[in-house]
Amino acid sequence: MLKDVTLGKKFSKENLKKIMDASLGDELGQVQRDCRDAGMPIIILIEGWRHSRRSEILGMLMQNMDARGFRVYSAAKFCDELLGKTFFAPFWQQLPFPGGIAVYRHSWYYLKNSAEINGKKSMVKPTTFEHINAFEKQLIDGHYCLLKFFIHISEETQKDNIKKSKKILGKAWKEIHSIYTEEGDYKKFFKRYDEMLEATNTKEAPWRVIDGEDLQNAQLDLYTTVVKELRKALVAFKLDQGTKKPATGQSLVPIADKPLSKVNLSLTISKEDYKNKLEEYQAKLKVLQARALEAGLSTIIAFEGWDAGGKGGAIKRLTNALDPLSYQVNPTSAPNAVEKQYQYMWRFWVNMPRRGEMAIFDRTWYGRVMVERVEHFTADVDWQRAYAEINETEKQWYDDDVAIAKFWLQIDKDEQEKRFKEREADPNKEWKITDEDWRNRGKWDDYEVAVNEMITKTSTSYAPWTIVEAINKEFARIKVLKTVTELLEARLK
Repeated sequence: MLKDVTLGKKFSKENLKKIMDASLGDELGQVQRDCRDAGMPIIILIEGWRHSRRSEILGMLMQNMDARGFRVYSAAKFCDELLGKTFFAPFWQQLPFPGGIAVYRHSWYYLKNSAEINGKKSMVKPTTFEHINAFEKQLIDGHYCLLKFFIHISEETQKDNIKKSKKILGKAWKEIHSIYTEEGDYKKFFKRYDEMLEATNTKEAPWRVIDGEDLQNAQLDLYTTVVKELRKALVAFKLDQGTKKPATGQSLVPIADKPLSKVNLSLTISKEDYKNKLEEYQAKLKVLQARALEAGLSTIIAFEGWDAGGKGGAIKRLTNALDPLSYQVNPTSAPNAVEKQYQYMWRFWVNMPRRGEMAIFDRTWYGRVMVERVEHFTADVDWQRAYAEINETEKQWYDDDVAIAKFWLQIDKDEQEKRFKEREADPNKEWKITDEDWRNRGKWDDYEVAVNEMITKTSTSYAPWTIVEAINKEFARIKVLKTVTELLEARLK
């Protein structure tokens, strides 16, 4: 793409000031307010060559918009806490609220380049262009407006800008060593950036290459493009919000493959074997947790299952073996008012484990294709798209040195009724049973259809489902411990 750009167009400071004062400055402020009123979240990337004066371009943009609706980020300044997680986690955590704007002077593109260039010195493992394209599509499908700009300059202009910066800053001039340098390697980086732009110039998220030889020309081009593209995106956003079809329930049709019907629920374990196996696997897990921490292998363990299926008991026996400083249990309930403002995966990304640590989820992102589907909480198009989004997300985690275990705890309808009644009769457990549990039980058949489809469509080689025979609680707990142990042993090889 860079080969096709003609550089050198100029625009005077006086003429830019006239245009900004006459209309463009007001238009920038107005379109921001319109987007805020409509609740359309915006992400703007301003990538480009080093010393292409992106800070000055961004500075004037902010001066003409309400800074209270802005958050400006740079991946070059991410703290260790953000960099110590999976590649995309920082960007998910920093998604703008509805109507807000997140601007990146260095984004996931910088982080990928930096990780590749710095190699073992980098705190992050580089991702792929395929994962970047999928990530951006998830944002756009989740109704985020994404604008991507690349400021292009010649090698001569880059050298001149460096000299000017040194002269202006004097003794304050300092190269930021954590940022890779392009000096002396313009041709090499030209090829790198051109390949990057070509690989990620998608229909959903196209690049706009800005001629940055002249500052005023670059500012005018970028600002007018922002106004035009936000206006266009706002029309589409309002149309989509007004025409989205709600959930119909007509899609709850059984699929041919029914993995739940193949489960042998009669499996049991003796009390003596249970005690011995519990001690054996918990001892192994203690060692494996320490090895995973040293190796930087993170772990995500996801628990789903029928109400009263025994998730809590399985999690308790799992965590009994672990150092509490290196794991976190994340219980998941219905999304609250804040969580509903973001793409549905956001609340899980904010709980990603640090390198070498473990995140355990009691209920998960699979609620999108179970509860939200069965209860008609989301439009059909949203949950139908979620299978592919979830598979892609879990592939990102796997490729970023995360071991993934997913458990479905299976019981039958009679066993669930028995456990419900036992909870109601026990003063120490009656808090575990609610009217909602009984109401959900009435939709057992619909949930069974959804679960069979969920397991069939999202059990992959990198994140397979393990169906746990859970009528015998002790058997279920040992199977969970054994599966996690074997997973960590395999990944640590």
